[in-house]
Amino acid sequence: MVTDVAIDPKLDALRAQLPAVAATGYFNAGTNGPLPEVAQAALMAASRAECDAGRIVPGIYEGNWVRNARVRELIADLFGADGAEIALTHSTSEGISTALNGLRWHPGDEVVTTTLEHPGLIAPLCLLAHRYGITIRYADIGHGEGDVAEAIGALLSSRTRAVALSHVMWSSGAVVDLPAVAAAAHRFGALVVVDGAQAGGQVPIDLHALGVDAYALAGQKWLCGPEGTGALYVRRDRLADIAPTYLRYAQIDPSGYLIPAAGANRYEIGEFYGPAVLAQEAALLWLRDEVGLDWAYARTAELGRRCWDGLSRLNGVTVTTPRDRMAGLVCLQAPGMTPQVMTARLYERNLTIRYVAYPPGPTVARIACAWWHTDEEIDALVATIGEVVAAGTADNAAAPA
Repeated sequence: MVTDVAIDPKLDALRAQLPAVAATGYFNAGTNGPLPEVAQAALMAASRAECDAGRIVPGIYEGNWVRNARVRELIADLFGADGAEIALTHSTSEGISTALNGLRWHPGDEVVTTTLEHPGLIAPLCLLAHRYGITIRYADIGHGEGDVAEAIGALLSSRTRAVALSHVMWSSGAVVDLPAVAAAAHRFGALVVVDGAQAGGQVPIDLHALGVDAYALAGQKWLCGPEGTGALYVRRDRLADIAPTYLRYAQIDPSGYLIPAAGANRYEIGEFYGPAVLAQEAALLWLRDEVGLDWAYARTAELGRRCWDGLSRLNGVTVTTPRDRMAGLVCLQAPGMTPQVMTARLYERNLTIRYVAYPPGPTVARIACAWWHTDEEIDALVATIGEVVAAGTADNAAAPA
C-alpha cells in the first residue's frame, strides 16, 4: 500500500484532487493519467444536465460550437499555437491519421519514421503503403540516445513526402529534438507529422517554436482528461496541404459551395461527447491555474532522473532510457525477468506500471514518473523493483535444469 508521507503543502493539496494516487502507486500516466476531481465534477454535472434537460433543446448546437471554440483557444494558448490551428479530436491516433491521410500520395512517395514508434503511428503508415504504394523507411535510433535528426536526415531524399515520429518515444522515454528534425525535413520539402501522445503534459511544448507541420495530442494521458479527448495542430500555412478526409455539418462554408471551414476545425470528425470535452477543459484549466505547467514539467523531469539514478544502482537491472534526453518516462529491462512478469509482480504490491512489447521496438517495463509523486514514492518503487528482481533471479537459480 502507498503510505502517508510528509510532503509540501502545494503537492499535498494537489494530490488530494487525484484520488487514484492514494489508491495505488500510480506510475502509468503514459497510458491514462489520474482523473482530477474537477474534471470528474464537470463530467458528471454536464451528463446530469443532459439527462435532466435533454440533449438537443434550443441553443444546444450553438452552445456546443462556442464550447469547442473556447477549448481550441485554451489548447492553443497552452501549447504555443493559434486557435485556428487547433482541431479537437477523439484520440492521438485520430489526429495522426487525419494529417497523414490528408496528404496527396502517389506510388513511390516515401515516409521516414523511426524504429521506436507506437502502433498508432505505424498503423496509418502501413495503411498508406497498402493503399497508395508508398515506401516506409525506418531510421534505427536504438533507444533514442544518438542523434535522431542525423539518423532521419540520412534517409531523406527528393521522394520523401513526410517525416512521421514521436516527440517523446513511448518505448524508451527519449525526448526528440524536433526543431532539428523539422529543419532537416524541410530542406527536402517534407512535412513533419508528430505523435505527441507522451509529450502533452510531460514536457514543454511550443508548437510554433518546434517548427513542425502537424502535431497530435492525447487528452487522457499526462493531461489527466477523460478518454475520447485530444487535439490536432496543423500549422496555418499547411492547411492547404492537408485536405480534410471527412467533411461534415458545420465544417463547410455556409455559402453552399463545398469549401472547408477556414481553420483547423475542418479536420474534426464526428460528434464530440460534450461532458468529456468539458471535463478536459476543467483538467486543462486546473493544470494551468492550480498545478502550474512549468512547475509540473520541472518536477516530472526531476523525479524521472531520481528514478533513473535509483534503478541504475540495482543489480540485475538495465535502464534503457537515455538520461541526457529524458523527462518522466523511465524504461528498464531485467535479464532474469520479463517485463510482463515484473509488471504483474509490482501490481501485486499495489504499484501500477506497464510493459511495452511492440516490434521492432524494445520490450521493456515502463515507469511514468509524474509531478504528483513524492520522492518517497519514487524511492519505494525503486526498492520494490530491486526486491522483485532479486526474488525472480533467486527463483530462476533454484529451478531445476
